Amino acid sequence: MHIPLKPDANLINVVGNKVMIETWKGLYSLPDDDLSIENALILKYTKRWSLCIDPQNQANTFVKKMGLDIKEKLFKVMKASDDKISNELEASVKFGKWIMIENVNEKLSPELEPILVPEIKTKSKNKYIKLGDKEVDYSDDFKLFMTTTIPNPH
Repeated sequence: MHIPLKPDANLINVVGNKVMIETWKGLYSLPDDDLSIENALILKYTKRWSLCIDPQNQANTFVKKMGLDIKEKLFKVMKASDDKISNELEASVKFGKWIMIENVNEKLSPELEPILVPEIKTKSKNKYIKLGDKEVDYSDDFKLFMTTTIPNPH
């Protein structure tokens, strides 16, 4: 669906909620510049999982504070190099947790592919996703955030 915008319109004016944005700035340390606000809106409204190019760790701080506040114990922060990432992904998908993978490199782990592509299937009204050789129940509350400090990844 294409929404025609006026020439002076930007993402903040179109989908932004001033109260929500001010809350993000105050509670979650969202920087007060248009680019940061637009990126936060994209994180909120996109249906795909975003990779935040974050050389100054501002997005990392914002997502951590928001995740810990909103999801309390259902938010997990991991490094891309962690050994137990596949177990955490499985639990997060199944129980609707939020997971943030920090320090993503140029190449992503192949175990992320079913989640990134979203290969979500339905069997008798239940959603599931195939992770490796397992079929895992899929919760619509699941969210994935990825950050990298690489300034210009391919």
